[in-house]
Amino acid sequence: MQKNKNEEPFKSLIIKDKYKNYDDFYSENKTLIYKSILNVFEEFKTTSKENLTFYISAKIKNEEWDTEFKFHKQESIILKRDLIPHFEEIEDYETCIEINNLYKELTS
Repeated sequence: MQKNKNEEPFKSLIIKDKYKNYDDFYSENKTLIYKSILNVFEEFKTTSKENLTFYISAKIKNEEWDTEFKFHKQESIILKRDLIPHFEEIEDYETCIEINNLYKELTS
């Protein structure tokens, strides 16, 4: 994914811990990452922007790792397809309700 150096990400997640591999990083931070994605989609309620960028950085295998995810307002299916199953699995039903309400708001 190409980065636009002039564009600041809407949401950044800089994780200071070190991880031996990507799977460890992802499993330990999945909820935090998904909550951040939820925050990005929440912003679509108040912004006129159609795209928002989410930036993640961590140290994996003693190397700096970073990536950007660009979300489009019309990609709200991500909320139901990816986020809700995770929060159901960890039994965070309040967040599931929040996600469902946001999805309805963004798609109506």
